[in-house]
Amino acid sequence: MGPRKAAASKIGPLKTVNCKKDARTGLFREERTAMADNVFQFPASKAAGALDFSKSVFQVKATLLYIEPAIWRRFLIPADDTFFMLGDAVLGAFDWSGEYGFYFHKGSMFLDDPLLMERNAVMPRMKGEVHVGADDKKICELMKPGDKASFFYDMEDYWEIEVEIERVAADDETAFPFMPVCLDGARQAPPEGVGGTVGYVDFCRVLDNPLDARYRETREWLGLRAGERFDPEQFSIFDVNASYAIETIDDYEKEILPDNEADLREFCKMLLAEKMSMHACAEVGMRAMQNAQPAQEKPQE
Repeated sequence: MGPRKAAASKIGPLKTVNCKKDARTGLFREERTAMADNVFQFPASKAAGALDFSKSVFQVKATLLYIEPAIWRRFLIPADDTFFMLGDAVLGAFDWSGEYGFYFHKGSMFLDDPLLMERNAVMPRMKGEVHVGADDKKICELMKPGDKASFFYDMEDYWEIEVEIERVAADDETAFPFMPVCLDGARQAPPEGVGGTVGYVDFCRVLDNPLDARYRETREWLGLRAGERFDPEQFSIFDVNASYAIETIDDYEKEILPDNEADLREFCKMLLAEKMSMHACAEVGMRAMQNAQPAQEKPQE
């Protein structure tokens, strides 16, 4: 996933813990789990130490086109984030690196990421075609609930994703310790470099047939070890939210991580990502259970 340029205004003062190393034993005086509990305040709120999402938050559905059954993700993102941030969220939801460039297309407007802006500046354009930087426009400037835009990634594989703004999330639905946050999804995303829609269909057929001459080569290309398999039906909301969480930690590393040795820093990052993702998934699960419960009958007066 590409670097996310989050606005500094979306984060408040974060509580950190100063862990000192004992010179005699070589151990850290604070228990590591206790330290991680104190780095962020959970659950997220508008109190000091939490991200501020007081402005509108959009619920977005991103659906990869031309593949059945559908591969899709649903996530929340601040409405005043830029299209660059929205593109970064889509890439993270599909576990794509972002190194091959993307753009949005809505009407006559193309919103290009920095990798494509310079190249498109010297290319011929259709009459009326407008190109702007994806980081120059906010989502809420061009889209509202019910609107759709096309997202294109990797000009060789040429993936097309339909991005729909489904609704504005209620205030009590946005109490997460990071944004964007994944709410739901279906099926595993195709790996990068697989050859687009046609290549992915062929890729799945090869991995489903050990007798295929390309079976071993394809497994090696994907990096599968003995006993591992690629399951196109698998979807992990935990993995998506862990990716979003670690990116938030990377953005504010200096503010939220103690300045100790490198191994402690990496340990803290992974521990925080796991805890933040688990919190988000628990919130999603609780809401799903509440929505599934039948409405209680009103008592007769």
